[in-house]
Amino acid sequence: MSHINEYDITALDLSLLKNLFQAEGTEKQFKKHEYLLRQDEPCRWVGYVVKGICRLTHINAAGNERVVGYSPAGHFVTDYTACLCKHPSTVNIRAVTECNIQFLPYTTIETFWNASAENQQLGRHVAEQLFAMTYRRLVESYCNTPEERYLNFIRHYPDLKEQIPLKEIASFIGVTPETVSKIRKKILQQSKS
Repeated sequence: MSHINEYDITALDLSLLKNLFQAEGTEKQFKKHEYLLRQDEPCRWVGYVVKGICRLTHINAAGNERVVGYSPAGHFVTDYTACLCKHPSTVNIRAVTECNIQFLPYTTIETFWNASAENQQLGRHVAEQLFAMTYRRLVESYCNTPEERYLNFIRHYPDLKEQIPLKEIASFIGVTPETVSKIRKKILQQSKS
């Protein structure tokens, strides 16, 4: 699942950070559907997904749950804003599949960033890539058609479309499951002609 997220963090050399997780992290196993974090709880950790896929969701004031992101194996998972700003989490994080996650306290990550100029530069690049992903998703949500958002999802998440239900894909791209079905049908018809 290379390049699964909509940012190019895979272009960064994260070996120093991964080594920190391996050396100082605590690994925990999660069963399918188990929570790593619940919305409104404090989030003071960063996880590295060793195995499996995690889903990030947000429940709004009306009680509607929306998928806002995924973290597959080889990627990091946290509510970064909650860690950074020290406020309650705005998301739930759950295991989509059985997962192995290595955890570090966010304070350990902060100490790591401040340990050297090289680490500070890496931290800045990670933050820049997360901002770029967020900005791209914001622009897409306002400007792209549902079909364009679906095609972007398929391009960026090629393996996930087989592992998650249609209703989650619909939630992630901001449409109804019926809309996703119509888009899939249209794409199938176009590929036959």
